[in-house]
Amino acid sequence: MNHIGWALLGMLGYSLTTLFVKLATRDGQFSSFLVLAIAVSIVFASALTIGFVRGDIQAMVSNGSWISWNGAFAVATGIVLATAVISLFRALSIGPASTVVPIYGMFIVGGAILGFVFLHEQLSTQKIIGIVLACVSMYLIARG
Repeated sequence: MNHIGWALLGMLGYSLTTLFVKLATRDGQFSSFLVLAIAVSIVFASALTIGFVRGDIQAMVSNGSWISWNGAFAVATGIVLATAVISLFRALSIGPASTVVPIYGMFIVGGAILGFVFLHEQLSTQKIIGIVLACVSMYLIARG
């Protein structure tokens, strides 16, 4: 599967995550943090299994590559992803998905802008228009 297929699968997964978090927390029996703990346990076990099967973890440990800038970026990824997901799950448990998701979805615009600024990815008029339209549409959805 190419990057478009993986991105579409990720989009579908996050869309379903929104629905399932709302359903799991709506009657108050499960807190957002309990749902997150269950979800993270499954993600952790899955990622660890895939890393072992692919040989990534063994290679990282044997060559010490975890002590590098890449290792530091991996740790930073974990910290900001944990903050993002904790915040999303908490917001979904206390607010309407139709408001929370568009605001949270602005990470798409943020990620694109960071790609242009720090990764020197090509910026075009079409991409600028897309970012502006994404901002407007997410604002209209969250406000309406």
